[in-house]
Amino acid sequence: MKKTYKFLYLLLIPFTALLVSNMSGSIGGKTGSPGDGGANCTECHIGTPITQSGWIETNIPTNGFTPGETYEITVNASHSGAGRFGFELTAEAATGAKLGGFTLTDPTRTRFTNGSNAITHTSSGNSGGNSTSWSVDWTAPQDQAEVRFYAAVNGANGNGSNTGDQIYLTNLFVNQALPAVLISVDPNLAEKGSSPEITLIGENTTWNSETPVVSIVNVDNNTEVYTAASVTVISDEELVAIIHIPFEATVGSYTVQAGDVSLPGAFEVTVVSGLETQSADEFRMYPNPLSSDVLSVESNQEGDLLVYSLDGKLVQHYKVNSGMNKLSLNELQSGMYIVVGQTNGNSFTQKLVVQ
Repeated sequence: MKKTYKFLYLLLIPFTALLVSNMSGSIGGKTGSPGDGGANCTECHIGTPITQSGWIETNIPTNGFTPGETYEITVNASHSGAGRFGFELTAEAATGAKLGGFTLTDPTRTRFTNGSNAITHTSSGNSGGNSTSWSVDWTAPQDQAEVRFYAAVNGANGNGSNTGDQIYLTNLFVNQALPAVLISVDPNLAEKGSSPEITLIGENTTWNSETPVVSIVNVDNNTEVYTAASVTVISDEELVAIIHIPFEATVGSYTVQAGDVSLPGAFEVTVVSGLETQSADEFRMYPNPLSSDVLSVESNQEGDLLVYSLDGKLVQHYKVNSGMNKLSLNELQSGMYIVVGQTNGNSFTQKLVVQ
């Protein structure tokens, strides 16, 4: 009889050791994931697991994770009157390969297991009640379209045995964020001297979270940049920008930039083809067409008169005084020009025909 007791005692030693071990965390490979062969806590605790949705939460954006970025992963647990809680969390590809890298943020309550490919509780992190949670940092891998998080949770009754516990299985699948791109610009051309209202359409952009700086950049000269005076965000993937294109702008192709995204050569700056006369009380210019060498300019303020060719080159710059001014334009060849008058805070633009 003594031998029988001794034999039973020897059997209890590893079982007791297992229970003590599980109080300080999973032995590893028990998340119920494909990479763990579907094994879960019922390998050690008697019962049937219950699938539970929404128990894994992250701060990964809704559009997905970015490779190399670090995110917080939280496993939540709920079981009425649990004597203790335990868990194991892992991250895998669809093939079952372990992905990313975990970093402990609460080493008092969590620790590594399964060769650092998973996280589990410690003896200080298994306290009971009605609910609990554990958090850890996870760094996203490269070249993965999807990552799958799996966790097994034990709502234990704390009776010191492997019976009467409830095992829960939960998972969360997260896609990699697709790169943001700029896909259309409308209108895609404007004349020199105009201020077009341009609608930009993006894809996978997040313009609602932060209004981007919008500019056009000369394809042949990246120092020639014109930035939008105003940007109105319509949605994450649509905005409207107003860009003033001066008369001295270079005719040609421009890359459109909106924050970190761009569309090369998507916009054209063209020569002036039509210009309505903009009158101003400060200036009066005549005759027009000009058949002599003298242009009369009446101004009620001191200011400037700038004469541009249709391709945007400044060809003459005159200072004008208050009153009547007689300006010699004998150096101008026959053709059409753009005249910009400027006084303190005011301006007008008009075509001038030189015969």
